Amino acid sequence: MVKRFQLAGLMRVRELQEEKAAADLAEANQTKLEARRRAEAMNETLAVQSFPDLAHSNAYDAHAEALTSYSPNWQAIVAARAAVASMLRESTQALSVASDNAALATEQWTQAKTRAAMIDKLKARHDVQVEAEELREEQLTLDEAALRKSVEVKQ
Repeated sequence: MVKRFQLAGLMRVRELQEEKAAADLAEANQTKLEARRRAEAMNETLAVQSFPDLAHSNAYDAHAEALTSYSPNWQAIVAARAAVASMLRESTQALSVASDNAALATEQWTQAKTRAAMIDKLKARHDVQVEAEELREEQLTLDEAALRKSVEVKQ
């Protein structure tokens, strides 16, 4: 008679918990990757933005030209850079939060895996005991059959 593993239900629950934790970890890592890409894109955008070259021989001419022709453009460029810098800060903050979430998900997955592994070890020990018991019963049957045969031969 084969003994059923008493903790089979708990083992299945722990496996499901581990699978859910692994899925949560994959989602957290994907979110972190997307946040990193957004932050890198904002950093790249900020890096390629430039101000118009106002190099003149006379500083007064440069100042006068900037006030008359470049003033609206200059203000737009400054506003654009400020907006991108703000988006970069937000993206960096989102990356930080996503990294924290990924670290937490990693820890939860590790704990779930450890709990599932404990039950797996108990299952392996149970399987060894069941196999030993089956082999013992088989050996007893074989011994009994051999004993009967030897008794029949003597009679």
